[in-house]
Amino acid sequence: MSSNSSPLIETLNPERFAGLSMDFIGAGLTGLLVKNGQVVRTLKPGRHFSFALPLLEQCQLILVDAKLRQLDLRPDGNLVSRDQFLINVSLAVIYQVVDPKRVALELSDPLAALTAAITDGVAVAIGQFSLPELTNQGRGLVREYMLDHATGYYTLGFSLEDVRIKDITFPESRGVIRQVEGMSARQEAEQEAMRQIQIAKASQPIVQPHNSPPVQQVNLMIEGKTSHFNQPGLTVRELEGKLHQPPVLPPQQQPILAPTVLKGDDTQSSKASLVHRASGTLIAISTNPFTMGREPNNNLVVQDPLCSRYHAKIVQIKDQHGETLYQLVDMGSSNGTFVGEQRIAHHQPFWLSPGLVIKIGDREWTFSIN
Repeated sequence: MSSNSSPLIETLNPERFAGLSMDFIGAGLTGLLVKNGQVVRTLKPGRHFSFALPLLEQCQLILVDAKLRQLDLRPDGNLVSRDQFLINVSLAVIYQVVDPKRVALELSDPLAALTAAITDGVAVAIGQFSLPELTNQGRGLVREYMLDHATGYYTLGFSLEDVRIKDITFPESRGVIRQVEGMSARQEAEQEAMRQIQIAKASQPIVQPHNSPPVQQVNLMIEGKTSHFNQPGLTVRELEGKLHQPPVLPPQQQPILAPTVLKGDDTQSSKASLVHRASGTLIAISTNPFTMGREPNNNLVVQDPLCSRYHAKIVQIKDQHGETLYQLVDMGSSNGTFVGEQRIAHHQPFWLSPGLVIKIGDREWTFSIN
């Protein structure tokens, strides 16, 4: 962090003769005349006279720089984009003091408070945009967002006049947010390689060759890992054959099954389901609660590195008319649960309605009630 070399606030004890003092306020400064700890007058640039009773009134003159000043920032730590990539940002903020009394007397460290507020604003701004958007036009988007939400800094006594984004870069270390626990070195290397590929492709248009057969993608679970089949020309029957192949287990190893849950009256009458958006697979919400996570004992096992072991759950609730309603609850996951583009709060129920899209990591399901 850096700012102008001149101090933002300067306190003077004027010399007095028989209680009378003459003070000069320079251009671009605002003076606060303080007697016994209270502001008695605000002084504009120019010459001013003041009187204080000797030994009875302690008088100070506080000068506040009201000129346009620059604050250079490079927020510590990494910021997260909407699609969960780590981003580094450096920027220069042009600001001005609009409430000298609040800045000088009510804030213990005005520049630290302004820096923290701007850093939070930049983090929120970065979270509004995806990696391709930040790669192509990130400087303009972040600047526009910061200026559109500049009114919040008035509560600190400052105004934001301009924001200049110097640079938007990606950290050299792993750039994808994920659940670190349980990941092997090979999986971390695969994540880093995928990140580099996505960064390289972010600013390049995707061009499909002419007369090429359609490519269908199917995700299969084999030996606890996800395999991707991108094979042009596969028929639906061939794909179904691959999907129904039993998983290959190591010798003397039995699969861990989810616990058996007896259905009550509310679950038997439930007709809600999740529809996988990529494959169209229908998953009935047959238990209450219906848990989702990476551990095998969840009702819906999500094999995604961005998914926590116990990530989220869907709870069924009866209203006063006997109708079944559904709530989605994030169970404190590391990387969050999204409904559409909105990340829901931890442990706060979110009411579900048909057609909403639930996203965990890279997996998406459409909530449906038959």
